Amino acid sequence: MLDKLPALVQLELTHLLQSQLGYQVVDSASSADELVILARRFRPALVILGEHSLPYLNRLQQQHSCPVLLYATAIPLAGVMCATARWGVYNYIAPLQLGNEQAFRRAVLQQLRAIPVVPRVATFINPLRHIVSAQPQSLTVIGASTGGTAAVEQLVQALHPALPSTLLIAVHLPAYFTASFAKRLQRLTPLPVKIGVAGIPIEEGQIIIAPGGQNMVLKPVQRGPWRVWQIGFSSKPNLSADAPSIDMLMRSAARAANSQVLGIILTGLGQDGTGGAKAIRARGGRIIAQSQESAALFSMPGSVIRAGHANAVLPLDQIAEIINQRAALPASTARFSQSLATVN
Repeated sequence: MLDKLPALVQLELTHLLQSQLGYQVVDSASSADELVILARRFRPALVILGEHSLPYLNRLQQQHSCPVLLYATAIPLAGVMCATARWGVYNYIAPLQLGNEQAFRRAVLQQLRAIPVVPRVATFINPLRHIVSAQPQSLTVIGASTGGTAAVEQLVQALHPALPSTLLIAVHLPAYFTASFAKRLQRLTPLPVKIGVAGIPIEEGQIIIAPGGQNMVLKPVQRGPWRVWQIGFSSKPNLSADAPSIDMLMRSAARAANSQVLGIILTGLGQDGTGGAKAIRARGGRIIAQSQESAALFSMPGSVIRAGHANAVLPLDQIAEIINQRAALPASTARFSQSLATVN
């Protein structure tokens, strides 16, 4: 995978990788932020990045640990190479100079053949394998109303960048606030944030926001021999006056992933989410309700608790820790999963 590099350099590198070594360049990032996101998505065997992305090496290796080759505009200092080696940088490529392309190609091939680990099969994108792996290991469905945007922003900011779960978020908002809400969330996380659009597939490590005024759901589709799930919208009447409907989204998630669904009911007025929480529990999933002391309005989480559907009642900061356990974080958070397993 390539970073944002000069156009001629990208062409030369793509040609060398594909024609000389049999690799496939899976993508080319337009920014350092996008590089981190794409590395998480494609898991390349090698990343070639520019000097402008060096501050992102830590985040890159958190997303996907792989060898990194630096494209440098000048010979890097020995101290720079030593410092970046811990983040996977094993060598550098000197800049391409017009009229000296052959020397550049020889030097690049020498560095590419010296890659510490070369799992070549992993560099190819098999479209059939991608369809099978598109579905996440688990689904996390978050529902909120009054005070919910601030609560969701706090949760998203604390998410682990290597989260294998997909987050589906439904907040009672007017349609014209959805885009600005999505932009605010994207500034808080390297995980890709999308507004739900009919037909987009559910993939791990992404955040999908239900657009205001529409009842977003998951719908099954058949792709060859595989049954996968994608975003859709329901025209069925909503028992609550609020759209997007948290109940509808949670019920569809429960049908999609059964016990692999974690439902979270945050601050809000009314009872939306109670029916969805019941559906998730009926299929073996878990429900967390936000605690009264941390909620702007306790009506929605309180309704879930009174109905007996909550596995646990937690403040907002502890809810973020529960979500992060799905990224295989250290065992220090295990006490929260234990509390989820023991609370009726």
